[in-house]
Amino acid sequence: MIPGWVKVKEAAKYAGVSPRTLEDWLKQGLKYTQMPTGLRLLKPEWIDQFLERFLVTPSSNHVDQIVDEIMGKIT
Repeated sequence: MIPGWVKVKEAAKYAGVSPRTLEDWLKQGLKYTQMPTGLRLLKPEWIDQFLERFLVTPSSNHVDQIVDEIMGKIT
């Protein structure tokens, strides 16, 4: 993990996405700090917290269950 505060471009690199995608995440609620100069800074752990909101677990991924139900009706 990158320690401390990072700029948007570094944050995007940390997350493995484009700076444009990270900008979209900021609009969706990713936390950041904005300096009086306009510079936006983020903590890598904030990125992790934001992404964990979209964590897919077996109980939240119902695709297999839906496919099984449909296949059961077909056969």
